[in-house]
Amino acid sequence: MVSYSIPMGHESLKTILLHTDPNLRFKIAQRIPKIRLTEKTVPFKIKSLSLNESETVINSQSYKLGVYCRYHTDDIPLGIKNRNKWGGVSSDLDQYGFEVPASSTPILNGDVSFRTEHDEDDQIDTEEIEYSLQLSLRAYEEALAKINQLESEGKTVEDFLAGPMSEDDQRIRDMLEIPKEQLQSGLKGYRSLLLPFHYRRNNLSPPYTYYIQLTIAQGDVKTIQRYEYNQKLYEAAKKLNEILFANRQVIIVNQFETRCFDVLRLPSAFKIFANYVYGYNEQIVPISSIVDSSRTLDKLGIVINHEFIPIFQHSLVKNSEKLSITTHPGHNDQLAKAFETMENQRIHIGFFDSVNPNANNYFSLIQGWLSKKRIVGFKITFGLKTDQIGEEVLELVRNGNEVTESAERSVTFLQSDATKVKISYSPRDKAKVYKFLLTARIMKA
Repeated sequence: MVSYSIPMGHESLKTILLHTDPNLRFKIAQRIPKIRLTEKTVPFKIKSLSLNESETVINSQSYKLGVYCRYHTDDIPLGIKNRNKWGGVSSDLDQYGFEVPASSTPILNGDVSFRTEHDEDDQIDTEEIEYSLQLSLRAYEEALAKINQLESEGKTVEDFLAGPMSEDDQRIRDMLEIPKEQLQSGLKGYRSLLLPFHYRRNNLSPPYTYYIQLTIAQGDVKTIQRYEYNQKLYEAAKKLNEILFANRQVIIVNQFETRCFDVLRLPSAFKIFANYVYGYNEQIVPISSIVDSSRTLDKLGIVINHEFIPIFQHSLVKNSEKLSITTHPGHNDQLAKAFETMENQRIHIGFFDSVNPNANNYFSLIQGWLSKKRIVGFKITFGLKTDQIGEEVLELVRNGNEVTESAERSVTFLQSDATKVKISYSPRDKAKVYKFLLTARIMKA
């Protein structure tokens, strides 16, 4: 039987590639070398992109790199076994098994650095660390020995803790409240952490071989590839992202985020056209170097966790149509002050789920937002946990203005510039924690 194939036209191929899932495009280009140049010229559309030091996630598929340790014996320490299970160690290892500090790696052309002058890597191979690990190991050993002794005597830990105890028993009292299985697991973990000190002290090579492992995962389906460890992990991350993104003329990303706090290993001239960007406030300036500034962001999400960094006049922030900020009440004063120069038409403030902001927290932020003259159509929103908080905020608004108009779940008052402010709250659909949305809106008088 003779089969015939009709060659696909160049433009038809480009149209098909444009609407093909990016992960499938990688596979096609790898298997059909003739279309690689064409594939690179077609705009690359990604629904969600997450970039980290050694992992790239495109849509629902992740490409994760790690250092895998293949043991020469069946007796694999628990720590190594667990790290292998999760794709390997996410940093380079030296000849004794110590992790190499991330700060010691160079920044290459095209890389995006999130390091600061104050960044310091915790050294994990010092004598102080070894001594601390030995103390913890000894405490776990003593606690397990005591539990085994009590079991052989037919006694329970609860009875022992309720009775008189010697000074040594008092010292491990808290350890005895840890379940025996957890103590056994912790014991193995501490022994595993101490092994590199043993290898270095005796100038021994660990009983395993290093490999660089690439784990490609989508849901429960994983593909694992291992390569000889003849390059550093950061170099492998650089090459991976070059294979995925280098020489692409247009990369369009609907949602971009990074959890990186060290260095993103990216190809030179890497740029994305993004609709939504999400990151911690200390990441926004480095992120801006790879987001094409010719396109206004639909939304920028900023998390203010520890340090409050005043980045709100940065072009990436100022030009975002909607600014969403997640913070906690401890930053309220700084945030209210920052509102004086913010020009975003839509702002949303969310608080971490673990905190419980009160009505005054919301009211002070609304006052800060209103301290700057804003035109009709501008609004700021907040998440509320309860209906009661909403009513308390409205009451503070009434008390803070001489003349107001009230309706169910809303208060309106006039401003001197022929505008009015309407503050209201309403239930949010499918919200798990912040079940109401509080809104302050500038309207025509």
